[in-house]
Amino acid sequence: MSMHWAIVAGVAWSAMMMSEPMPAAVAQEAFPSRTIRIVLPQPPGGAVDLIARTLAEKLSPALGQPVIVENQPGANGGLAAGQVARASPDGHTMFFAIDSNMVVNPLLYSNLPYDPFKDFEPISLLVRLDLVMVANPKLQANTLQELIAFSKANPDKLNYASVGHGSIQHLGMEMIKLRSGLNMTHVVYRGTAPAATDLVSGVVQAMLTGPQAAKPQIDAGAWRAFAVVGQTRSKLLPQVPTLREAGVEGVDLSSWFALYAPAKTPAPVLKRLSDEIGNATADTTVRAKLEASGLQVVGSTPAELVAAMKTDVEKWRAFLAETGITVPR
Repeated sequence: MSMHWAIVAGVAWSAMMMSEPMPAAVAQEAFPSRTIRIVLPQPPGGAVDLIARTLAEKLSPALGQPVIVENQPGANGGLAAGQVARASPDGHTMFFAIDSNMVVNPLLYSNLPYDPFKDFEPISLLVRLDLVMVANPKLQANTLQELIAFSKANPDKLNYASVGHGSIQHLGMEMIKLRSGLNMTHVVYRGTAPAATDLVSGVVQAMLTGPQAAKPQIDAGAWRAFAVVGQTRSKLLPQVPTLREAGVEGVDLSSWFALYAPAKTPAPVLKRLSDEIGNATADTTVRAKLEASGLQVVGSTPAELVAAMKTDVEKWRAFLAETGITVPR
């Protein structure tokens, strides 16, 4: 081939390459190309916000793009979940889910704007959290057994707070009631902060919350702690007994938080996210910060997250059938 024809062939080949669509593998190398959003189903503050912002701070330099947290409370997580389910499946939007959003809501709500198993790609179960049962200190009860006895002697006079029908705070208290005979009425709030305010003032008498939120209130004498709803005592509240130690058996409850991407997000993008999130949850600084707040860092694989979802769906399906709990229409 002459030099002239070699040049012509080279130019033609370059033109063809420029006119043809880039292979998927090459196109996906651009991820991430802009700001990444982590959408939360709760207002600012609390364990969910802490975990998401700690994670975002670590992920941003690793991914080379800003990672921001957006709070979208409403519809017991349905607003945030529905928004992410409809987002472009390119890895730039993730849903930071509370377990109840993915394993309880489908059992209680017939008109959810999302399907947990079909509309999302699992990334990682990040942390687990054992809640603590707290109460107004003016109650005539110093222990959980005294509270149970008082509630039976004063039926329908005590209330407990939660952040929504079907939330872990709601179902956890209902499970405690079922297993112990505790008599309390459910009162729903739009967030933990207003519920905490009413607990201090005595509008409601008890609720389940995270140990990080509970500790300063307990230390200040504004709240009284009755039990940790877990298998072991909290490192933040070592003086507080577990439910079993407080005399209540058969409560299977551990809340978890996880990250998801929209369905059909490309596998290489999911792997990049999974790898970087795994690195973040393994980081000693991140772990120390979260564990100091009473959180148990997990950092699971996508398959382990799906397995946890399936196990909890069956657990809550059985519990809801046993209690007949429904949501108001």
